[in-house]
Amino acid sequence: MPESLAFIKDRAVKTISAANQVANVWTWSELSPVQHQAQLDALAGNQQAKPPVLGQESILGAAEQTMLAARAAWDGGLDKLHGWTVLAVGMLKALYRNDPAKLALVSGLSASESSRDGVLAEALALATAWESTDANWVPKAGVTLAAFKAQREAGNEADRKAYAAAHSAWSSAAGTQRMMAAALEDRNEGWYASAVLVFPAGTPDGDMIRTTIPTTYSPPPPKAKPAPTPPA
Repeated sequence: MPESLAFIKDRAVKTISAANQVANVWTWSELSPVQHQAQLDALAGNQQAKPPVLGQESILGAAEQTMLAARAAWDGGLDKLHGWTVLAVGMLKALYRNDPAKLALVSGLSASESSRDGVLAEALALATAWESTDANWVPKAGVTLAAFKAQREAGNEADRKAYAAAHSAWSSAAGTQRMMAAALEDRNEGWYASAVLVFPAGTPDGDMIRTTIPTTYSPPPPKAKPAPTPPA
């Protein structure tokens, strides 16, 4: 949909205002001004209505905040896991530098990944080697093998699923908003197309409709990119 949401809502407000002004002469058979307002409120919300209408925009905003919080929690947990991995990998290699058998089990470990799946894969490899060499070894207070495994499990299961569910809810709310906006714009266009036939140009109502309701969306100009800083 090329029109912006702000444009569609503004056009709806002005269309409803015009429809109310000519309501004593003509009302569109497809939709009354009251019904048109209800459609706008369902999208944008209306705290002045009785009862107040939340609106899909607010629903989408709340879903986005939930999704961002779930992502932050997941990434925060993985950052903690990665920090533990960096610590344990380095210490294990130093610990077993003079033990060829155990060094062979830990020498291939790494802690350099930055992607979620990469962090989880490195943690799994570490947990396997940790358990094979000395499951009771503790690199620092609180960082036991059991705690490490639990942290990895949360990143691979609970936190991942929480984010996936929140992202799905956000995506669904965004899709609903797009459909509602498209339906509202269809009604805006339909009312205008009928109204300009009922009220010809040159009549007070016809001119009011043509001059107050926007019909062409002009996207804002792209933001200028800052000039590159010349080398010193």
